[in-house]
Amino acid sequence: MNHIRNGKQAPTGINEMKMSIKKTASLFLLLLSLLFFSCKNEHKIPRKEIDIDFYTSEHYQFVEVDEGIRMAYADLGRAGDPIILLLHGEPNSSFVYREIAPLLAQQHFRVIVPDLVGFGYSDKPENPELISYANQTQWLNTFIDRLALKDIRLFAHDWGGMISLRIVANRPALFRKVAVSYSYLFEGDEKIPDSFLGFIDYAGNDPGFSPGNIMDWGSKTKLPDSIRIKYNAPFQQASDYLFARKFPSLIPTSTDDPEAIVNKNCNAQLKHFSKPFITIWGNNEDLMWKGKDSLLQALVPGAKAQIHHTLNAGHFLQEDQ
Repeated sequence: MNHIRNGKQAPTGINEMKMSIKKTASLFLLLLSLLFFSCKNEHKIPRKEIDIDFYTSEHYQFVEVDEGIRMAYADLGRAGDPIILLLHGEPNSSFVYREIAPLLAQQHFRVIVPDLVGFGYSDKPENPELISYANQTQWLNTFIDRLALKDIRLFAHDWGGMISLRIVANRPALFRKVAVSYSYLFEGDEKIPDSFLGFIDYAGNDPGFSPGNIMDWGSKTKLPDSIRIKYNAPFQQASDYLFARKFPSLIPTSTDDPEAIVNKNCNAQLKHFSKPFITIWGNNEDLMWKGKDSLLQALVPGAKAQIHHTLNAGHFLQEDQ
């Protein structure tokens, strides 16, 4: 793992946090634990193993975020614990945090892990006109308000970050610390590589579109069939795929796109975000995302006194690390 260091010393008690993580915990989990370290958690003995089954909806709760539209979420830990919000991206779900979330909750955090609308156990509206960047932003805003989440430690990946960074920009008081991976607010003037244009075409048109295969292709770790099948499981009929197929094309590619204008305004607001802001990228040569971490580090004041991370991982670093 490579680090970009900007002079910030690790908090007191960091060794205790390291020792309290299970020996089986991933490097990525350890990293998140250290990033979200809280004085309240210092020297506390880890709780017993959190028993939750991400393979079924049995342990999920649901909240209405629009008329007739519900978001599913797992809520681990205790109500009074510091809050961590974990957001997934395209084309996966909260399942991507199945190994990470329970172990973070053992470290005395309350860990909230939702499925975005159209993914996982959340509702999958059949009206394609509902599939928009603006709606996803509104729904996540509503989700945060309905759960009354405050003082949030956010980790957001891919589309989870592209949506939540808008909220960080406009409602910075909600957040205590922010970490993002493969996320950026595109303003429409960025060069979109042919590889990503090909992915847009695949997602929108290929009859063999498979979220499980995408997760496998985007990870350095070869995913077993059982895991690829689970990533495909939320999509039982053709209409279930609408959001996952459309998401890649929602990234604005023109400065005239209303969503590009929103992103430009949000980036202007992020120039004033001074709370801790960390980027976590993989070392793969993904041209769509290459260098976007550096752009965020230069943009956000809160990133300048932090250690940023490049892991030996593909796009889906939750599976690799």
